[in-house]
Amino acid sequence: MDYHNYSLSLFESFQRYQDELEADHLLKLQMEPSRRWYVEAKLDGHLQWTEWAYDERERDQLVDDAKECGFTYTVEERQ
Repeated sequence: MDYHNYSLSLFESFQRYQDELEADHLLKLQMEPSRRWYVEAKLDGHLQWTEWAYDERERDQLVDDAKECGFTYTVEERQ
C-alpha cells in the first residue's frame, strides 16, 4: 500500500506543478504558421522518391540530394 500512496503523492505533486506552469502561461507556445514543402524526385519521368521537408535546411538538403543523383525534382510549398 505504501507504493500506491507514494505514486498518488507523486502524481498530485506533478499536477500541482503543471497548474503552476499554466498559471504563469509557461505552457503557451507561440505558434508560427507552419510551413512545409513536398519534394518529388523523378528519373526519366518515373517517380523515385517523395519526401516532406519541415524547414528550409531540410528542403535544401533534399534538393541537393536529388541534384547529386541526377534526378529532376519539384518542390511545392504547403501550409
